[in-house]
Amino acid sequence: MGSGKTTVGRALAEVIEYTFVDTDEMVEAREGYPVEVLFRERGEGYFREREWEALSSLSQRSRVVVATGGGLFLAATHQSFIRRHGASVWLDAPLEIVWERGRRAGGRPLFTTYEELSALLESRRGRYALADHRIDVNALGVDQVVMEILARLNAPGGDTPVNQSRESSG
Repeated sequence: MGSGKTTVGRALAEVIEYTFVDTDEMVEAREGYPVEVLFRERGEGYFREREWEALSSLSQRSRVVVATGGGLFLAATHQSFIRRHGASVWLDAPLEIVWERGRRAGGRPLFTTYEELSALLESRRGRYALADHRIDVNALGVDQVVMEILARLNAPGGDTPVNQSRESSG
């Protein structure tokens, strides 16, 4: 939440000429309601099931950059699925940045108080650490994060070599 997954995902997909998909957007389109409404009226469990359906529906596609909600990666089965079909990248942003972005964006059901957000992120940290790659996005711009992801994926032994078709500006 608020780490830049959608912004970075879109930019990465553009640079490598892949399709970009955001599971939150897929769920909203299928359900006809914003994530915030689904959380409030149907509950987090219902939303997570729809999010998993959205992700799993992408299993036959290739050349796709996917941004998932922060809670999707918590389940071991979802982590395994992601590893079978690609690589996972944790955009690790400081709590203060996540809080500010969330407050400005609005419509984020798990943004309640600063203390509750802090506890939520701390409880997820161990699961997020299981991602294939962790990038500290604190002092990096979007283009820098994209280049770091590409460097990691294209490194010897990288999870998913990506042919970068053109240079990113910045």
